[in-house]
Amino acid sequence: MRYYKEVFKYAVLVLWCMMGMLAFAMNTSFDDAVKNASAAIKEGNAKKLSAIFDNSVNLSVKQDEGAFTKFQAELLLNDFFRTNKVDGLKEEQRANTSTTSFVVFSLKANAKNYRVFIKFVQANNKDFKIAEIRIE
Repeated sequence: MRYYKEVFKYAVLVLWCMMGMLAFAMNTSFDDAVKNASAAIKEGNAKKLSAIFDNSVNLSVKQDEGAFTKFQAELLLNDFFRTNKVDGLKEEQRANTSTTSFVVFSLKANAKNYRVFIKFVQANNKDFKIAEIRIE
């Protein structure tokens, strides 16, 4: 009986460690978040981009500026992408330090050039989420 208790304790310990590693592996790294944002912008896919939004997003695009819910920001970006077909996207700058995480893209759409600034936040050492987007 004692043997089974020892095996059970070790089995529980191993499972607990594996679940912790799995949870850690499922977190979105900064590089993954930038890659996902880049892919969504290249596709002009506001829905895909909104999947990595924080609960509220500071958004500045055309004449719309302010704090918006995920859904509202998605609608505004969808309108931007509908009227501006993306022809190219190039990463210009990136920073990921203990105090700030952002990426700056150069976006070409409808023969116009835009600067896209995206600020990321990371809550409780978990996934990086988009907190701010400026399209200038």
